[in-house]
Amino acid sequence: MEEAEDKCQQELAALKKEFEEFVYIVSHDIKSPMRAISNITTWIEEDLGTVENQEVLANLSLLKNRVNRMENMMNGLLELSRVDRVELEFYEVNISKMMANSIALFETNSNVEFTLNTTLINENCVTLGAKLQKVILSVLDNAVRFHDKENRKVGVEVVETQSDYEIKVSDNGPGIPEQIASKIFSIFYTVNSKDVVDTTGAGLAISCKIMKLVGGKIKYSAGINNGSIFTLIWPKIIILKN
Repeated sequence: MEEAEDKCQQELAALKKEFEEFVYIVSHDIKSPMRAISNITTWIEEDLGTVENQEVLANLSLLKNRVNRMENMMNGLLELSRVDRVELEFYEVNISKMMANSIALFETNSNVEFTLNTTLINENCVTLGAKLQKVILSVLDNAVRFHDKENRKVGVEVVETQSDYEIKVSDNGPGIPEQIASKIFSIFYTVNSKDVVDTTGAGLAISCKIMKLVGGKIKYSAGINNGSIFTLIWPKIIILKN
């Protein structure tokens, strides 16, 4: 039994190494020709000068947009593969300030009304601060980016329990259809077409992997009047789960 288990562990490690090598090749070696395509497209635009046929310029712009999107998707894939190897430093974090600062990054240009409510025993905790902020920013970005209402509202609630911090981000946006809600944490999956909303679809997948790494949870639920609610359970004591 032990011999079979050891063999499975070895095969798993080999597959993981093979995957990491594949991701490295995709994210690094393919970037160079993609950047070349983008640069050449810009040079063609400059050489053309003033063009009466706007369709030509539109097609060149579309080409650059697709190249940039592909590069962003590869960056997302690389970040997903490195979740358990980078930004693993523990340091003291002020939860209230982190939440307020994260919200402030979206308030200026998003035309969204934010509310923040915290119920904390101790505002400071020693944790994987960079990872926590990454997840918070990703969920906030999701709430803002996919919002379709004129009167846009996003609420953030933080409650400290004996063992963890429960962070809820709710919005009054379109929500997510029940039949596809289970897919939203898959890499590159988006509810809307990427042509409608400019996104790679990697943010929630990366957040989900971070939460598994720290032994926490992230889950989606529908709001009472449509909208979305994302709940993060971030443990106070973290035992990394590679």
